[in-house]
Amino acid sequence: MSNNTPESNLQKLYRERDSKFDEIVSCLSHKRSFGAGPLSNADRARLIEEAEELTDNWAAAEHNHRSQEPSTALQHLLNEHQLICRAIIEILDAGS
Repeated sequence: MSNNTPESNLQKLYRERDSKFDEIVSCLSHKRSFGAGPLSNADRARLIEEAEELTDNWAAAEHNHRSQEPSTALQHLLNEHQLICRAIIEILDAGS
């Protein structure tokens, strides 16, 4: 039996969104030369804050029709994150 209800799809998309966000944080960590070692709590908090700002800016650019074609690994991750967020919004809007 398939579990393709809007709620199960929504839960799957939330997990994908969170996973994609973790990839963005990881990408930023490598770009900022934090290396493969464990991050301090302060470094991780700064990376998460930067990732949140980048995802917000990417969404705002799309909303304002200023989106660009992704060319870097980070931009591809931001674009994929935005696509997942858009799919979540569509499901939520359909349920209202």
